[in-house]
Amino acid sequence: MTTAQAQGLKRFSAVIAQSSNPVTYMTVIDRNTVVIQISEGGEFFFHGYLERTSGSTFTGEDDQVRVIYDENTKQIVVINRVTGDEFYNYYFSNVDEGAL
Repeated sequence: MTTAQAQGLKRFSAVIAQSSNPVTYMTVIDRNTVVIQISEGGEFFFHGYLERTSGSTFTGEDDQVRVIYDENTKQIVVINRVTGDEFYNYYFSNVDEGAL
């Protein structure tokens, strides 16, 4: 697995990651809610709210997939809701590295 390269956007509180993993945008709404968009070419697209379920774990889903984000480990896992197959498992940092 590779770590995503992150860039902060000044106008929004979103962070963008691009690597061999899907393109990921994340916006922190509040302490318990984030909005995430994950896409890869024309093959995959998810946009939705992830809610804190316990500790550092956020989850959200649509009709096809469940997305799990661990705030401490920075890991995102996307699984098929019906089959349980894992589509993606990668690391995403929501830190604005340009500000470091």
